Amino acid sequence: MALHKETAYVALPDRVLAVDTASGAVTTAVTSEAEPLVKLTPNLENSLPAPFVTNTDSPLVLTTFFVHQPGAGTQAPRVFMEFTAIPTAKGAAPWRLPVALPDWTKEGQSLVAARVVGASGKVAVFTLSSTQSTSSSGATTYAVDLDSHRVLWTKDMFRAASVTGGTVTGEKWDKNDGEYSAVAGYDLATATEKWRAEDRTNLDVTAAGPHLILATAGDKSDFRMRYRQLLDPATGQVKRDLPDDLPGSECAHDGARTLVCAGHSVEFYAWAVDDTSGTLPLAAAGQERRPKRTPGDRGMARANLRKTKDGPLTLDARTGADLPTRPGIAPYLVNEYTGLALSESDRALTAYPANG
Repeated sequence: MALHKETAYVALPDRVLAVDTASGAVTTAVTSEAEPLVKLTPNLENSLPAPFVTNTDSPLVLTTFFVHQPGAGTQAPRVFMEFTAIPTAKGAAPWRLPVALPDWTKEGQSLVAARVVGASGKVAVFTLSSTQSTSSSGATTYAVDLDSHRVLWTKDMFRAASVTGGTVTGEKWDKNDGEYSAVAGYDLATATEKWRAEDRTNLDVTAAGPHLILATAGDKSDFRMRYRQLLDPATGQVKRDLPDDLPGSECAHDGARTLVCAGHSVEFYAWAVDDTSGTLPLAAAGQERRPKRTPGDRGMARANLRKTKDGPLTLDARTGADLPTRPGIAPYLVNEYTGLALSESDRALTAYPANG
């Protein structure tokens, strides 16, 4: 799900629900206009990606549907994807852009997933990728003009991970079924390559806030050598080589100037970096401390003590020090209006006012 002001948008295979977090009222924001084709989406629990909300004067909630259109008369049945934009303004109608699926989605039995990666200005980016393969033949990225409602460009063998300003970054292969791939950045409007890093093995690229991307990979010639680097998405410059003892790549920006990440090896860790310099203001570790990421916390990093009776706590994102005010809950999502928390016992979702 995604939050916009006091509304939570929940993605389902055939529709998006709008939940008023103040009253709990649920309405259908949009449904797919064609018959939903659930079998193309991952069949794992909670695997549907969250919708994406644009940061514009007239925000849009962006999502995708895999659909099947039955044959009628002389028209043959077809499978395609709907890129759907839902205005957050009341009374405004959603619009849909049908997109033909690439040929690789019709080959083999691998499940296919779609994800809206991000948007900047009037251009949004989404990816189609195989959920059961890291092969380059199982990834295609699309850019959509949100004004003209058309596809600007597509790029095969590229799995986008982040949209930052005028640059789209992600993982790029040179050839189908290639063994190696590289982190690369492309111009958002034209898909012109702006930079490309060295080829690596087992590459994983994720967004790391508004100013960084996180790349984890192995060396081509020495499988024992691993790289974990924070890169500038505009230039590809390495801002920080991360220490090997900071596991995990689940990161969220705090809404101010700090990237807070969570991971575990023998112990659970919370660590953070400055989102522009890449310096490490916080490296906190503890066997009893399992962090929960909460985007939009405006400088707070929250952690949940799952193995103690102390309950959730709040850390200062810049120092790692415990803050005196105990939050009572560890929100799953939070913005300036509301926080959403998931119950450990019955998995019930509860909304809390962000102002306490």
